[in-house]
Amino acid sequence: MVPLYSISVCRGLEKIACEEIQTHLNATGELKIVEQKPGRILFTYSGAAQQLLSLRSIEHVFVVVRHLQNVTRSRHALTNLRKSLGRIDFRPFLDICRKAGLRLHHRITFCVTSRMSGQRNFRRIDAQHVVENALTTYGWHLTDGKPALDVWVEIHGDDAFINIRISPLKIAQRAYKQAHIPASLKPTVAYCLVQLSHPQPDDVFLDAMCGAGTILIERAYSGRYRYLLGGDLSVEAIQAAQINIGKKHRPRQLFRWDARALPLDGRSVDKIVSNLPFGEQNSSETEIQALYQQFLAECERVLKPTGRMVLLTTQQSTLERQLHRRK
Repeated sequence: MVPLYSISVCRGLEKIACEEIQTHLNATGELKIVEQKPGRILFTYSGAAQQLLSLRSIEHVFVVVRHLQNVTRSRHALTNLRKSLGRIDFRPFLDICRKAGLRLHHRITFCVTSRMSGQRNFRRIDAQHVVENALTTYGWHLTDGKPALDVWVEIHGDDAFINIRISPLKIAQRAYKQAHIPASLKPTVAYCLVQLSHPQPDDVFLDAMCGAGTILIERAYSGRYRYLLGGDLSVEAIQAAQINIGKKHRPRQLFRWDARALPLDGRSVDKIVSNLPFGEQNSSETEIQALYQQFLAECERVLKPTGRMVLLTTQQSTLERQLHRRK
């Protein structure tokens, strides 16, 4: 049996996650993408489960124990769920969990997380209780403490999944994030932004609004580069970036600067990747428009003609207007 896995990703980044899965896992085992949905990718993979934990775009990794299709809205769906859970040989799944690094003893403890969308004639907690009761019949012990197994029951549309999470709870947080600042970018999103820039070994890579340095660090982990440049107007942000980057990832430089007046030569940068300030961080839409206008002018000046820029913003219409004006 080739195991079925499920990974959760930030919505909108599924394509990048699929590309990472195919790039990093194809060489280590038989791989087939089964389904791609918003925030979730299903795939079969015959290689070592430990390999899945090295993916940088993921929020969680699960091994799928049961996939029930044609799930109805009626309470009869709970009966089907209960019957399905009564016919599982958990030994191969527990073996996968052990190989992924989970410590399982003779006395297996577990908890159940339930998620459900859509209107049904039963509650999310009802499905959770069905799974909890079924698993205790295997001799497992339900706990409110630190369980050995984190079991998820998810019911969306016509599908129900019973999964065991094999990834550490904080896999998406990264050990390098020692210093934090408000609205700091998630490392998984930073990784995906970097991939959109198409990293190359000779990149001079710039994050002109680097915050805590997350994008710069994810670029460093994405392969060779020529130089990393980062800066921010906030002293607190620069200090956080220095702590997070540490003594690794050279050559690189961090500056306290105004991104609207970069102290860089024209056409000196290959890639620009930045998380732009958004409305809640600034006092008015007028200020946002002025900031974007001036920042884009600087990007146009310092970026090489063959360069590439990737920007993240919640003010999409504002950014698009300013980009249109520069055509």
